[in-house]
Amino acid sequence: MAAPMSAAAHPTYANVLFLRVPRFTGLPVAQQAAAKERLEARARKAIAPLAETDRVVLDAEDGLAVVVFGEPERALDVAQAVGRAGPDTEPLLAGLNYGPLAITSRASDARVVGDGLAAAAAAARFAPEGQLLVTQDFATALEATSPDRARELVTAGNFTDTRVRQHTFFGHDAQRGLIARRRARLRTAGTVVLILLLGVIGRDIYQPLMQSRPAVVTLDVKPRGEVFVDGVSQGKIPPLTRLEVAPGKRRIVIRSPGVAPYEVTRDLKPAEKVTITHTFPRPPAPKGGSDLWKDLKRKFGS
Repeated sequence: MAAPMSAAAHPTYANVLFLRVPRFTGLPVAQQAAAKERLEARARKAIAPLAETDRVVLDAEDGLAVVVFGEPERALDVAQAVGRAGPDTEPLLAGLNYGPLAITSRASDARVVGDGLAAAAAAARFAPEGQLLVTQDFATALEATSPDRARELVTAGNFTDTRVRQHTFFGHDAQRGLIARRRARLRTAGTVVLILLLGVIGRDIYQPLMQSRPAVVTLDVKPRGEVFVDGVSQGKIPPLTRLEVAPGKRRIVIRSPGVAPYEVTRDLKPAEKVTITHTFPRPPAPKGGSDLWKDLKRKFGS
């Protein structure tokens, strides 16, 4: 599979699904050929939804590898599709990785090498029959692009290969991811219900409090006067400059000696702030005072 390249290779990062036939080397040649044909048929069915430019299928001695470009979630879907081929099909050894590759093209005759391929092959080598192992790099990439799908992964442990290199692999449990998504939806629904409930409770508490808050009336009245609300005296101006009044339709009258009262009716809202401005005219001078002044002027001859 990793033959010398006859064309220029381009570096890239991609997902690699490595599929192996268990105990392949111990099978007779005819059975090996038949097993690989069945595997290829399963792989073709699994990658059918992908565009040809989004995947490359590579032959391997005891199986095959599928390079899937794009989001890691797509490669996980392909791995699941291969595993769902049917109860009567042979279990496979499957490994999934995301890593660097050198690839000549995205055509069927592409040549591919790189650590991304080697790590996927290592995961397939350690995988139990009928199960999928994914690498740490794939788990990290999946978490970054699709956190919900990453919840389907469970730690499988650390493994050491023949070159004394240690690998951390994860198993795949679609049911676990489904349960996690259901729990997340329930938490979201619970949060929405709680917010609505708090809103109702808050409204039932807040609205009565707001309805009972008095309106605030600021009095900008000159020079002086006495304030009545619905016929009840509230005090004199000055010193009164601010008045709290119960909400509702209120008749406010301000009386000042010697002049006509100032009257206004307001429909006051809870916690509303209003200002009443009025300046009373000066009261007329007494007539007696005026005649006395004229007598004084005549007396002194002026």
